[in-house]
Amino acid sequence: MNTETAVAVAQPRRAVIDRAWRAIGAGVEVLSGDDGGPLRRTVKRIIDPLVLRLRSNAEFSAPFVSVEVAEAMYDVIVGQSDRLRAAAAWFEVLKRERRRLRITTGNAQELYFPVCFELAVTRGFPDENASGAEQLLREIHSERDRTAVEVLNRHVSDSAVIAELQRQLDASWRDVRAGHESAEQFMTGLATVLGSGGEYWESVARQRVWRLLVDSAAPYNLGAAARSDASDLPWSLVVVGLSATEPQQPPDIVGADRARPLDRSVVDRVRATLRRALDRDELPDVPTLCSEEVDRAAAPWGLLGEDKQATLVAGVELAGDLAPLSPAAEPRYGLGRVIQARLRKEAYVLHARRYLADGGPIHPRQQQVVDELAAFARPYSNRLWARLHGRDVWQEPCDDVDDVRAVLEGVARSVSLDHRQRIKSMLELQVAG
Repeated sequence: MNTETAVAVAQPRRAVIDRAWRAIGAGVEVLSGDDGGPLRRTVKRIIDPLVLRLRSNAEFSAPFVSVEVAEAMYDVIVGQSDRLRAAAAWFEVLKRERRRLRITTGNAQELYFPVCFELAVTRGFPDENASGAEQLLREIHSERDRTAVEVLNRHVSDSAVIAELQRQLDASWRDVRAGHESAEQFMTGLATVLGSGGEYWESVARQRVWRLLVDSAAPYNLGAAARSDASDLPWSLVVVGLSATEPQQPPDIVGADRARPLDRSVVDRVRATLRRALDRDELPDVPTLCSEEVDRAAAPWGLLGEDKQATLVAGVELAGDLAPLSPAAEPRYGLGRVIQARLRKEAYVLHARRYLADGGPIHPRQQQVVDELAAFARPYSNRLWARLHGRDVWQEPCDDVDDVRAVLEGVARSVSLDHRQRIKSMLELQVAG
């Protein structure tokens, strides 16, 4: 299929939303970015859940949509123009009242955007006195000062809450279906993205290709295929350590902590987010966080952002070539060769290679590190998924190819530092004994 035909058949959903938003015109500036398009949080907190209603209209959720679906999306968004303008007016009111009450906790966009749209639906534009704004803000912030994990535990102790989250997960999981587009072009493009060379023109070419790969349907399709026919994947989910089963099964809402990223329960993922967060006030409230995590767990690779999905596939593909203990292994990608050379120079890796060559006994703690070095893709993929999950929650983009390459290198360094620390702890215990 040539490029012109492909464009005629499918359009990126992000471009459709952007085009419809700009057609609304004046009155939504407070919900827009500097470029005139909708803010990321506007899409996440208003357009997707409340305007397009993705849980009821699964056809609107695909990264690429047909011409007919694109027209329907456009009509729905533009058809809500008055309500979106009213929501923007309510946001101005709540921000003004927030300043008057000297409220500093919580991210205003995360907390107020959905409330503003609901007010637009039920009350239209705010009146001159903005009646009820103070009481509304106090209700929103009444639970913000409690310990977040404590709020989570209380929230999920309600069986009705678990049942509703389970219904949401079942419906969202069913909505994810693999398309028919081949992943061949995506995998071919990785040769440029993960290639070597630091010349300016090479960096420009990498960025151009990465933009195309992020817009590709391949990562989404591969993640969807992992749930039905894992034989279509370029590597095994079990071997790289993303899941303990093939094909991938839906996670539990609440359950025992599991080692593999894609197998962890929704509540465990939310709990990890709360524990990692340096500023919990920037996160939405716990019920919203749980609902969003269900959608994320149901998405391909457990990630909502197409750029994070693409980065995960690129990273796992890169990690499959990394073999620090094998002197003959040669990674296919330039970036992989750089990482491999750095890993092989690590003193603990050289030490492990000598031990293996001599055939002598290895301490159990060191054996764990040796096992991970022999299957480096497993700890690497686990660490990469956790990092991308955090970026997905915080809506940090992976659209800059140099940043993506830095992330992929940083994950390898992180795994190596972990190995080094475990070897150091082992030696300290031996000396103490």
